[in-house]
Amino acid sequence: MMATVTEKWSDHDLEQLAKYHREGTTVQGIVQSVGFLTIPVEEEGKMVSQETEVAIFRLEGNVKAYCPAKEFSNRSFKTLNGFVGTKQNLIITRLNLQQQMALVSVKKADEKKSEQFWNTLKYLDKKEELADQIFTGVVYGVNEKSETVHVRVEGTDCFMVKYDWDWNRQSNVLADVERGETIQVVVKKFDEKEGLVRVSRKDTMEDPFKKLEQMREMEVVVGRVTDVHHLHGIFVQLEEGVTLKASKPRYLDEPIVGDIVAVKVREIDAKNRKGKVVIVNYPQGRKKRKDVGSFLFD
Repeated sequence: MMATVTEKWSDHDLEQLAKYHREGTTVQGIVQSVGFLTIPVEEEGKMVSQETEVAIFRLEGNVKAYCPAKEFSNRSFKTLNGFVGTKQNLIITRLNLQQQMALVSVKKADEKKSEQFWNTLKYLDKKEELADQIFTGVVYGVNEKSETVHVRVEGTDCFMVKYDWDWNRQSNVLADVERGETIQVVVKKFDEKEGLVRVSRKDTMEDPFKKLEQMREMEVVVGRVTDVHHLHGIFVQLEEGVTLKASKPRYLDEPIVGDIVAVKVREIDAKNRKGKVVIVNYPQGRKKRKDVGSFLFD
């Protein structure tokens, strides 16, 4: 069993902590580590010393604070290890002056922000301005089966379907999405009764098809070959994140997946999300195969 470490607070630290505790102020802290410590926890309305998993935070002034696992989130996690190094909002729930220990709750801070968030959503919805408001969220996970992205926005658990991650419908969210990543989102719809909020990262970005549609036919853009199929043809992903079908003149060698190519936009249909480009050259040269016969097994 691990004992807690007593720290010496300065008068300034004590004054600030007492003020935050008294006023229920939301403060920020960084998860420094996770472990099992003996700390006071509430059981059936009484405070008892008990060994429990805690997230150990560093607050402003390098003050340590301790958050029991059950006060970290309304969601249940097997371990809090994945949150080490992340920044969280906190509310100080108890100060032990004898041991100079600050107990904090991420869950209570989230509940406070979440209430404000729901009020904002209902207000914007009534004014028909919901689609115009951009919120900041933090990715906290991806469901591997459904490829649903889970995002925490203003203390509220929201979800994003994979096609709302970006404009490229072929994106692999399991590979592209990073836990702890801060992103901009728009709320697409919400159901207060069910507690569901659907958000979109894509809707905060410029539609690349509209950008391409404005290009002159002879304008050259850079892309990367993503597929070369004997039936379906060549496909190139442009810097704008759009994958289009490509052709090439006879004098150019057949491309290889991964080749960087310069292409000219021939046709863009933003409404139907389609377009065509033609490869004009290989600005970085052709990609070499590691095995001369490997193309037989592509």
